Amino acid sequence: MAIARFLHTADLHLSRPFGFLPPQLAEERRRDQRIAVTRIAELAIEKNADIVLIAGDLFDNADPDPTDLEVVTKELRRLVESGKRVYAIPGNHDPNAGATCWKSIAACGVHVFLDTEWQTEELADLGIRVCGAAFHKGRSERRAFDGFTLPDGAPCLLMAHASYELYEGQMEKYHPFSAAELEATGASYVALGHYHRYNQLAGSVTACYAGTPEGISFDSPETGDRFVVLGEVGDDGVVSIEQVKVNRRVMKSAEIDCTSFESQTSVFDAVRLLCEPNALMDVRLIGSPNAEIVGALDDIADRFKESCLYMNMDLTGLSAQTEIPVDDRTIRGRFCKYMLSQIDETDDPEKKRLLRRALDLGITAFTEG
Repeated sequence: MAIARFLHTADLHLSRPFGFLPPQLAEERRRDQRIAVTRIAELAIEKNADIVLIAGDLFDNADPDPTDLEVVTKELRRLVESGKRVYAIPGNHDPNAGATCWKSIAACGVHVFLDTEWQTEELADLGIRVCGAAFHKGRSERRAFDGFTLPDGAPCLLMAHASYELYEGQMEKYHPFSAAELEATGASYVALGHYHRYNQLAGSVTACYAGTPEGISFDSPETGDRFVVLGEVGDDGVVSIEQVKVNRRVMKSAEIDCTSFESQTSVFDAVRLLCEPNALMDVRLIGSPNAEIVGALDDIADRFKESCLYMNMDLTGLSAQTEIPVDDRTIRGRFCKYMLSQIDETDDPEKKRLLRRALDLGITAFTEG
């Protein structure tokens, strides 16, 4: 039987500059972030969550835009007035040191764990304890759960803005923790913030990174759908969770090798397959395309401006085909002479095409070392 329901979010990064986007689109992305705050509040009410956990980096910096702060305080106040218990911790982007934004958040009735040492709030009517500590900017290398002792009695929801040491091959010094240290907490659920892709960590302790509700860059952790975590705590302390999609837009990043394409149409078809109306896209073209294709690439992003919200086309990975050195006596020249003889001797069009592509790639490899 469930004794409490919770919603866990983190890393909203409100007031993000989005400097890699055109100014008008950057403002639209900041608007998307504000809409995400409202969507999350509505979801908590719709799903009858008793507790809302915000695990750090609510803001991209400790001095957020007044419009962002206004939207956040409005929605948090709405949650509190609807009977939700809301808890938040400062992260590494919005630490408590000198930040006035957290005073505004606390004034809404939100319990903000401002101390960098562990604190516990007991919710006797729900039979739950919530524990949290603010990110310690001055001691960011401190082990995440140093000084934490599991309170006796009721199940514990633990909040930490911290970096799992083996997360997707990363090694970071932002309150790091190991799998063994996580297990040692004994918490029923650990609401994590800092890494931006949704991920439930393996182990007997249920722990999860909620990720960014709206992607904030084209880096791989920001691409694809974005989520919050909905959970239930059983009377035995066991937690069940589900991920719920909340993003309005999607960030997409892709790489297309143009070497084997025969025409402009081939490139256009490959790009078209990636397009989504609500997507912001970063497409990197690589390889050694033929001259016909190269001539069509300068305006390729404009060609697809109606097929997605935004497209950045990166052409830096392309290598122009090089003139074939038939009289060259070096290894490069002998390679070219041999490949040309193979192309002349075959009558198979597909084999001829493949040999020509192999020649192009070989010339590029010799040229670029």
